[in-house]
Amino acid sequence: MVRWPPGLHPQGAKRRTSTLAWRPGWRGTGMQPIDPVPVTRYRRTLNGLQLTGGQAQGIVPGSGTVTLQVGPQGLGTVWYPVQATIGTTTGPLDTATALAYVGPLVAPTTLVATVFTGNGTIGNVPAQMAPGQTFIVTWTGATPGDTVALNISGTMDALSTG
Repeated sequence: MVRWPPGLHPQGAKRRTSTLAWRPGWRGTGMQPIDPVPVTRYRRTLNGLQLTGGQAQGIVPGSGTVTLQVGPQGLGTVWYPVQATIGTTTGPLDTATALAYVGPLVAPTTLVATVFTGNGTIGNVPAQMAPGQTFIVTWTGATPGDTVALNISGTMDALSTG
């Protein structure tokens, strides 16, 4: 499979197939740099979008302890979460304990919920999350090899160029 270097893309027209001029580009491939969009063009806010990026999965290591975290990313992105759903592949009979925190980046500072089966729905989520804040769930005593999952649902605001 051909892989293009980051920041470059192939030209639409090939040699002698169009009236468009062929520019040699990177190493004669015709690839040209992609012009970045300046941040000043992002002026419009889109409100009430379905929350995206609030999902994470992981595999429980031999220690039985695993941590997952999600949070809004990008300038002007604000999450308005409604609930968080967590689960393990063992299901409701799991003996794991899940602790849910809210904190800056990777530091679990505020405990918001404890789920003793490691599976369930957490309704006590922050009303608003901005970039730099994360929702962190740590499972302890989970079955090694299990898959754990975290899903936050709600709405979000994001910036747009349009």
